[in-house]
Amino acid sequence: MDEFEKAFNQFKSMRMESIANVTIYGSEEYKKLMIDSDRLFTELCTYVKPEGMKLLMDYCNVVTLLQGIAESVMYEQGLRDGIKLT
Repeated sequence: MDEFEKAFNQFKSMRMESIANVTIYGSEEYKKLMIDSDRLFTELCTYVKPEGMKLLMDYCNVVTLLQGIAESVMYEQGLRDGIKLT
């Protein structure tokens, strides 16, 4: 990965976090879904045997990483689309 790509990825990460802090985290719909997600995860953990918790946590981490990749790809596409409009 070259220096430009590293810098661009850092910019994307900071920009998406900024958008999340201002827009997403203030959303009532987002807050409600986070509460539901936490409740469901906690309930699910009561059904998982101790030896299955690592597997469950690994699964959650992979799903989170997949979502991060999808968000990054969509952000990049949005930048490309925005540049084409000018």
